[in-house]
Amino acid sequence: MCLKPLPNNTMIGSVESGKNNFTLHNDSLDIAVSNSSLKFPTLSISGIIRVAITFTLFILSIAMNGIFLLKLSRQHKKKASRLKLLLDNLMVANLVETIIVMPMDGIWNIMVQWYGGQFLCKVLNFLKLFSMYSPAFMVVVISIDRCLAVTKPLKSATQSTQIRKYMIYTAWLFSFVLALPQLWLFRMIHYSEPYAFSQCNTLRSFYNQWDQTIYNFFTFGFLFVIPLFIMLFCNFKIIFKMMKILRHNVNEISLNRSKNIIPQARMKTLKMTIAFVTSFIICWTPYYLIGIWYWIDPDLHNRLPEPMNHFFFVFGLLNPCFDPLIYGYFSL
Repeated sequence: MCLKPLPNNTMIGSVESGKNNFTLHNDSLDIAVSNSSLKFPTLSISGIIRVAITFTLFILSIAMNGIFLLKLSRQHKKKASRLKLLLDNLMVANLVETIIVMPMDGIWNIMVQWYGGQFLCKVLNFLKLFSMYSPAFMVVVISIDRCLAVTKPLKSATQSTQIRKYMIYTAWLFSFVLALPQLWLFRMIHYSEPYAFSQCNTLRSFYNQWDQTIYNFFTFGFLFVIPLFIMLFCNFKIIFKMMKILRHNVNEISLNRSKNIIPQARMKTLKMTIAFVTSFIICWTPYYLIGIWYWIDPDLHNRLPEPMNHFFFVFGLLNPCFDPLIYGYFSL
């Protein structure tokens, strides 16, 4: 089953290519097909492999993020930590993405068409985009927090808790608000020929192709480009500041503290932050690049091998699995 790798166009597949042959019956969006040669999506061997890998990653992600979330909670009870609060929210965001995106994608690929009705069509696609925004925004919050800790240590020390909580609330709020259009865009489409077929997609939700392209780039910008820019900016600023300190006086990295363990701990958290950013970039860049390619060349799905389609999305699902491994490595 060939799927366009876009959060707001999931599962349109080959149905989208035949939309000019559809006529609208009524307000419930029952659609009659005037071309009986239309081919609906089917579950292929590569689709089955995708489902198997998705559910494997689902189990791994639930286990790893859950274990490290419990570990962080116990450590937080013993001793409060500024970074642990951020890591708590990152692990929760990863769990939300895991619980919503992975089972939904796996079951949808198995069933091929949508059996959940109009309500679940809208709500689950809203939750899917919400759960994809939140981990990206949490990594942004961690990057900003580490940047402030290095570049403005005194201000960060005195106002850290308030700023950190404000950024966390903002990340969750933005994830919620930016996902709201999904509730309007997604709807049930019912086909009567060549056989009964129901699907949840964005067909006829946009006035023209440009409207859809603008929304796609809007989503792409907030899911990937803007978070990536902020992450890179913060980490380059951190590296520049650290190099400047080391160049002038190696001892200044301790920020006027006497214990040598402080700079080592600071360096470890900075390396962990860079690792989170690197994981996000490596896992999701192929997915979004192929998405851009689809927007520029809509006929790409006819030329790109189907297994490659599945690979790009599944590769992105590795990200919530890598984050707890990164934390575990740097907390040893």
